[in-house]
Amino acid sequence: MEYSVLKVETELFGRKVVVLNEETTPEEYRKGINKLIKDENPWYMNRLCDATDLPTIHAFEDLGFRFVEFRMFRYLRIENMQMGAHSFFPWQAVEINEESLPEIFKIIRSYPSDDRFSRDPLVPAGASLKRLELYLRKSVTNYKSEFLYGLVNHHTGELAGFRNGEFTSKKTVRYFYNFMAPAHNTPAFASMLEAAVIDALVKRGVGNVEAITSGLNVEEINEAFSTLGFKVEKTLVLLRKIFD
Repeated sequence: MEYSVLKVETELFGRKVVVLNEETTPEEYRKGINKLIKDENPWYMNRLCDATDLPTIHAFEDLGFRFVEFRMFRYLRIENMQMGAHSFFPWQAVEINEESLPEIFKIIRSYPSDDRFSRDPLVPAGASLKRLELYLRKSVTNYKSEFLYGLVNHHTGELAGFRNGEFTSKKTVRYFYNFMAPAHNTPAFASMLEAAVIDALVKRGVGNVEAITSGLNVEEINEAFSTLGFKVEKTLVLLRKIFD
């Protein structure tokens, strides 16, 4: 049975958080779970399933897994795309350094946590925000394989919003999070952020963007499809099991 361990979540919760390979069958889980528990002593385990594969979903539910989130995997080809971000001057996409993290954290703390961890009563309160801060710090420290761009006023240094992600290959990135400062949480500034980040990525030779959107984030889904032209690649459901 193949699986991976999520380092950030493991650090956060103090016990292993494990993701089963998407090809792992219920039968393979039954045969391998005792060894996995012995080797890893997991607290939290994830398994992504095709949203239409009800037999597999129900089989894992019979094994103690529960529905957590519906996810939409989408992609956008940006190779040679010209978004015209220069027209937004003095607002520009700037790579965020560690000194700017307190300002980034101030933005995310201005919004209520609303994800699978904050909504799950079996997860300790406050874990969602701490997890997000750890991931954003990771994007700054792993600058060779990840990125964190802020939309910054070149004259005043004001931060209007940010987006981070990782390079899954030389020409492909996967988006993680984006937030706008409350004073700039408007469609116009959100579009400026997207355009500026895409321009910055195109200049770095990126040709494709992958993104995962939670089904509860309707605003992001509408924006991605109607304005930017993202296409849906697949839909999955995330199942989780919590061990004693």
